[in-house]
Amino acid sequence: MDRLAGLPSVALDTESASFHRYVDRVYLVQLSAGQDTSLVDPLAVGDLRPLGKLLGHADTEVVFHDADYDLRVLDRDYALRARRVFDTRIAAQLAGEPAVGLGSLLEKHFHVKLDKRFQRADWSLRPLTPEMLRYAADDTRYLLQLRHLLAERLTQLGRLEWALEEFQHLEAVRWSAPKRDEDGAHLRLKGAKVLAPRNLAILERLHDWRDRTARALDRAPFRVVSNSVLIALARAAPSTRAAMSAVDGFPSSVLRRYGAEMLAVVAEALRIPDADLPRQKRTRRPPPDAQYDARLDRLKAVRNQRAADIDLDPGLVCPNGTLQAIARAIPQTPEALASVTELRNWQRTVLGVEPVLRAVVGSGT
Repeated sequence: MDRLAGLPSVALDTESASFHRYVDRVYLVQLSAGQDTSLVDPLAVGDLRPLGKLLGHADTEVVFHDADYDLRVLDRDYALRARRVFDTRIAAQLAGEPAVGLGSLLEKHFHVKLDKRFQRADWSLRPLTPEMLRYAADDTRYLLQLRHLLAERLTQLGRLEWALEEFQHLEAVRWSAPKRDEDGAHLRLKGAKVLAPRNLAILERLHDWRDRTARALDRAPFRVVSNSVLIALARAAPSTRAAMSAVDGFPSSVLRRYGAEMLAVVAEALRIPDADLPRQKRTRRPPPDAQYDARLDRLKAVRNQRAADIDLDPGLVCPNGTLQAIARAIPQTPEALASVTELRNWQRTVLGVEPVLRAVVGSGT
């Protein structure tokens, strides 16, 4: 950190293990500046406060690719926050790159090919293999070059200020805990909402069992039993090992290790009195609002035309959620439009204040 202090730009990336572990954390930090690339092992170092000083330095730009998750996990695990951010993924999007993944960009511009085998590697393992270390280093080794290339392209297009505004929003990103084991989490599984009450009770208890088991093993829940198998078990309601083994897609390894526990969970759900079975809560849809729908359609037409004019994806120029916020607010003056917090300044400029206000009121479109 002393060696990097005072440099104008530093590239940073992190590696986690959410694909493998129940409790995720930062397992590796990569840093590049000039010809120097360093890999930091948080398990060995423990105290990353010196990194926090670098991230918070007003004169040091920290370059990420797809910064959102890195910023969240650094905040979660170490309360570290970046003061000046440049995100090459956002820059690539605004520059009109057809593919914005880091691997695609490095291959296109620097003829560097990242090894896809390690995209979902278990970075909690120690020791890390030489191949994993090379892959991790390459994640930041070329990032500053990519940053300068994309910044030049954005400047030529007159879009650098757009990117800088997006980066400012990233600097405010903070960790928020995922809703993993609250009541009703099982209902988010594909196929859950069409289950009968008895089968839904089985799913609820199997889902709770899987979560407890995954937590005890520090393993990602889907690595204990997949979502699709949980749904299939809930539908089949097996009461014997033979019936459980016949469930489509049920792994024999899971049957050997957890079959007795899972059968006990199913049996418990089958004993629940009918009156106590869970029922699907049906949320009432709001009554249709033809005027709101018409406003939204007109706003989408304005957005889609402007996106075509500048050859960018419509969802990047202005996401549907932002258009919905405008349609709900019904702004009729430039000041009212500016108060729609979801709308970025650059998006307002690209769309045009007057076309948006005309679309809201339905005149001259």
